[in-house]
Amino acid sequence: MQNPIFYQRNIPQYALWWSVIFLSSFFLFKNLGYYALWDDESVSALVANGIQRTGDTSAFLDHNIVAYRSGLLVRDGKDRSTPPLSTYLTAGAFSLLGVDAFSARLPSAIFGIGTIVLLIWFCKNYTLKAQSIFYLGLVGNVSMFLFCRQARYYAAGLFFSTLIACMYLRWRGSCREAMGMALIGVFLFATNYLAYVALAICLFIDWILWRREEISWNIRNFLALFLPQFIIIPCIANIWNPFATGFGKYVAKNTFWDRVELFFWNLRDLNSAEFIVGPLLFAGFFLAWRHRDKILTRMLLAFLVYVGFVSLVSPQTISNTSVADVRYLVPIIPLAVAASSIVILQLTRNYHILGIGLALLVFQTNILNGGPILASGIRSTIAEFAHEIVFPLQEPYSIVSDWIGKNICSGESVAIFPDYMVYPLMFHNPSPTYAWQLKNEVVGKSPFGDVPDIHWEGRCPPDYFVIFGPAVVDFLKVAPLWNRRGWHYEHLATINAFWKDLYRPELFWRTFRPIGQFDPDLEAIQIFRKVQQNDPL
Repeated sequence: MQNPIFYQRNIPQYALWWSVIFLSSFFLFKNLGYYALWDDESVSALVANGIQRTGDTSAFLDHNIVAYRSGLLVRDGKDRSTPPLSTYLTAGAFSLLGVDAFSARLPSAIFGIGTIVLLIWFCKNYTLKAQSIFYLGLVGNVSMFLFCRQARYYAAGLFFSTLIACMYLRWRGSCREAMGMALIGVFLFATNYLAYVALAICLFIDWILWRREEISWNIRNFLALFLPQFIIIPCIANIWNPFATGFGKYVAKNTFWDRVELFFWNLRDLNSAEFIVGPLLFAGFFLAWRHRDKILTRMLLAFLVYVGFVSLVSPQTISNTSVADVRYLVPIIPLAVAASSIVILQLTRNYHILGIGLALLVFQTNILNGGPILASGIRSTIAEFAHEIVFPLQEPYSIVSDWIGKNICSGESVAIFPDYMVYPLMFHNPSPTYAWQLKNEVVGKSPFGDVPDIHWEGRCPPDYFVIFGPAVVDFLKVAPLWNRRGWHYEHLATINAFWKDLYRPELFWRTFRPIGQFDPDLEAIQIFRKVQQNDPL
């Protein structure tokens, strides 16, 4: 029997649905291409350029190479670590619309709005109160919109995971539906291996505990569900296999206890990044036990299993950071919002206005996320985000890319410190040769084969150095060593802009307001030029 707290048919809700779609479209598409691609986005977009040229995930681009962390992702000159689907979609967008930041991010934004429409369709028979609270949670989730505005796999993984979960919840053993889930599962695997396995484990545990008696298996639906995956997935994994590249050794650095620590980091930072409303979600465990609420129990168990599995196999190493890579957990945002919505419904069962008011408080502000004790203070994150996308902030890559275009000739070389900041510049202005991406410790093991010495750190001097922020301190320390080799550099210019890319999707690394005061010697961007021997020093 349907629970009246959730279901109520024949209510004219079109205005609500279209309002959610309109607001979501605004948050996803407004000024989508304004900011330059940041480093991870740029690596994906550069490989998409390689797909345009060769049909494969090539890391060679004319005179440049895409050697993220000395080619950690590359085998035989091709990206063989990253699941390929999102990169191929970006390449398709480039072919249709041209190569720029907007085209790179457009497939993700489309997947984002697709997820919203899918969830509206799935919830169409719920009561107006239940839908209103859930949609307030969705529209107020800035992290979901931010990750769906990135030229990466996040939005596609979110969409395919949500679609499979919705299909599973409506599945009654149909062979055709099983085939549909299998094919979407292949798309999810080709988008992100971690999301695919985590979701499969969650659904298997849910079936074992709650749906085993509902769905009767026969040979036809068994083959429909598993045969396409058993045939296609090994073919994908055989080509794009992260453990056949340097990435596999990198992942293996964490111990078991590091993974346990990472689990608690994930819970902490899911709250600080506002993926979840921590206190509300954890109150759900008590309510699920007290009310014997099977739906809420299933949701919370799936949440813990998903976070636990990702923590166990995440490629993140905890030795060089203090926050969790919450990007691997984007697909659980709708689940967390739905569980929080049920908690609000349980707490305000007979008080409709109170329920909406509580939803506005917890989903549209960061009060329960710890706002009073955070550096950001109490804020409405969605209001801050809306203001920022209407009035975007200054960011460093576009300014430096313009400077390079005006001052560095094609064929000249430039090295970037820190090295991960090279890729946005390579994408937005590919004419110079971007030097020193390969480190000398991988001599003899380069996944690129023989490449010019300019790509190896320290083998020959680049024509220019672009130094972002505090990296100038390390540059000045090593400059005297280069002088002994006859490599002399003069300070050419200071670009008076804050050096850090503070528009990443993780809320704890993002600002919604401009940085007005900073030290121009340590927090701006410095340009150094090689002095020719016949030039005066």
